[in-house]
Amino acid sequence: MRDERHELDARGVDVVVVGNGTPRHAAMFREDERVPFTLWVDPELHAYRAAGLRRGLRQVLTLRGVGHSIRALRAGFRQTRTKGDPWQNGGVFVITPQGRTLYQQVSQEAGDHAPIAEVLAALDRAEA
Repeated sequence: MRDERHELDARGVDVVVVGNGTPRHAAMFREDERVPFTLWVDPELHAYRAAGLRRGLRQVLTLRGVGHSIRALRAGFRQTRTKGDPWQNGGVFVITPQGRTLYQQVSQEAGDHAPIAEVLAALDRAEA
């Protein structure tokens, strides 16, 4: 999402990142990953459960997850010390100010990220 920041800003999109660590972890994550978006924390995983996001060893350690890890390493990303719940997967949601969900992607394993083209297409549908 960070790479598409200018496109998202041009569309008036407010991106909110929800992490599951502590506020201190969030501050370190913001600095380390240069996160330009609003960053909230949910260490008790309330939002994750409400959104139906997957959690557990079987959801994190998969063959596809290993492939995602190799891709990330090749792209220059390095895993640092884990902050927050290492067994919690994420997802991406496009939600209107009125609360209507236009898009949702629930990560099936670690490294399963929503294709930005799908996110932008959902925003296009909202603007139409």
